[in-house]
Amino acid sequence: MLPQLSQGGMENLVIQLARDATRRGDQVAVASAPGTWLTRVSQAGAEHFALPASSRRSGFGMAAAAARLAWWIRLLRPEVVHSHNVRASALARLALAAARHRAVLMPTLHGLHPADYALASRILRGIAPRVIACAPSVGRSLVSAGFPHTRIDVISNGAVLQPAEMRRQEEMRQRLRLGHQPLVLGVGRLVEQKDWPVFIAAASQLTGPSFAVAGDGPLLAELRELAVRSGGRVRFLGQVDDMAALINLCACVVSTSYWEGLPLALLEALSLGAPVVATGVDGVTDLVPSDAALLVPPGDASAVSNAVSRILNSPRLANELGQKAETASVAWRPERMLLAYEHAYYAARAGATPWA
Repeated sequence: MLPQLSQGGMENLVIQLARDATRRGDQVAVASAPGTWLTRVSQAGAEHFALPASSRRSGFGMAAAAARLAWWIRLLRPEVVHSHNVRASALARLALAAARHRAVLMPTLHGLHPADYALASRILRGIAPRVIACAPSVGRSLVSAGFPHTRIDVISNGAVLQPAEMRRQEEMRQRLRLGHQPLVLGVGRLVEQKDWPVFIAAASQLTGPSFAVAGDGPLLAELRELAVRSGGRVRFLGQVDDMAALINLCACVVSTSYWEGLPLALLEALSLGAPVVATGVDGVTDLVPSDAALLVPPGDASAVSNAVSRILNSPRLANELGQKAETASVAWRPERMLLAYEHAYYAARAGATPWA
């Protein structure tokens, strides 16, 4: 269960888990508000149960969503309810109580704004015996906020992309009219956390390369206006289905987030051997070795532009970063994550520790 099925790392994780579980023969249902990735649920072999989108915004919507979810729970009688992030976990607990059904509630906590961990800790302590953190940095932040470390399991999200053949790359270039100048790409949701104004400011300091952002979100109109005021150097491409083809066309991928739980889009780019510039925040430095990307301080547009220039002006550096990124990506291959979740599901269904 998750808030909605739009493009994002949490949604990507849910679809990976659904596909893996159905492959093993489990019955899987995904409950969420509608979103642009709804078809991916059916492609993964899972059912989808729609929840009211308003459940994210009001107490009345939360109650309506809990009642709807309770109805599905009574119908399906699940052994495990896997929820993602705090609101979805609280909603799942309410629905289980309303359905009078005993199932293991298994929350996964993805990255939160640093100020939100204290409240998350208080809520999660009361509704679940254990919590899975999607990255070591998320586990540390939860412990610092008062959640018992003995009740946390860390299962780092896995992400990898296979290289796209030249035909797909050229189709992508023509479809998006990318041209042949070096492309500097940002990937992710258009939300405050990603600090896109820094990306736009860095673009305004460089001439020669083109700059683009792949992703969608509530700040699209605001960021487009800012990009125009800053010289019109950044294009917003919207959601791109074939990310491997787009990343393979890039000279550099940039992440300017000021906090991260675990940035799956960045890990996917690194798995393809893309030269990367990223802010050295916890969710990045936990997994990405310092020699596999150029790490810069958050909020520093000049540091970003200087790092991008280093990559664009040194094919040798770009090649070295790409090789080391591909080597490092073995540590976050999805197979490890899927196996860890399979063991957690098995323990929960068997009534064994740690999920009893």
